[in-house]
Amino acid sequence: MKRCSVVLAAAVAVVLSAISGAQAQRPGGGGGGGRGPGMSPVGLLSQKSVQEELKLTADQVSEVTKLAEKQRAARGAGGQDLSREERMKQYQERAKATETAVAGILKPEQVSRLKQITLQVRGAMSFSSPEVAEALKLTDEQKGKVKTIQDDLMKEVREAFTGEDRAASRTKVEAARKAATEKLTALLTAEQSDAWKKMTGEPFKGEIRQPERGRGGRAPRGGASGGPPPDQA
Repeated sequence: MKRCSVVLAAAVAVVLSAISGAQAQRPGGGGGGGRGPGMSPVGLLSQKSVQEELKLTADQVSEVTKLAEKQRAARGAGGQDLSREERMKQYQERAKATETAVAGILKPEQVSRLKQITLQVRGAMSFSSPEVAEALKLTDEQKGKVKTIQDDLMKEVREAFTGEDRAASRTKVEAARKAATEKLTALLTAEQSDAWKKMTGEPFKGEIRQPERGRGGRAPRGGASGGPPPDQA
């Protein structure tokens, strides 16, 4: 199967940089944990709805499953005693390995659609990506407003899950995420708005399922229209 490596690398880089950019904003966050306010490429590829959207073959699904299991094992191999810089280096190494692995599984057109779905699922947090900011030609003033809106969103997300009612928490997060995304897209000029629509493509209507997490962890969120889901796999 022939691969278009340049297109693939660029697309995966957008996805991975969006994750690392958002993680850097989280208090005490680090790359090694793989738990930013969004879902990783492999996490999305593990979703049945995404597999169907991308029309993955049985062999591709099998490879994705193996990759997800490998990453879960790697996350459980330690690293809690590492410094923030060491964790970030570890994360970057894993991100590079993921990029290479995904390049060996997906076709270029599948990567393109995965990128669009990732941006939709991440919503407001997508604007953390330097590639996205560059593609949209965001001004310094816009970047400042983006960070403020994202910081407010992360605060609302954390506060939403301090209670016991998970359903109510998910509803609050979904509303907060939707409001934040609307605020961010409202900052865009007509030209930037058109560029954003091209980057995100057709609306992804599939369901994004989240694993249950224990107290103190991040709870499950909704799909592309739900709250920022935890990064996984």
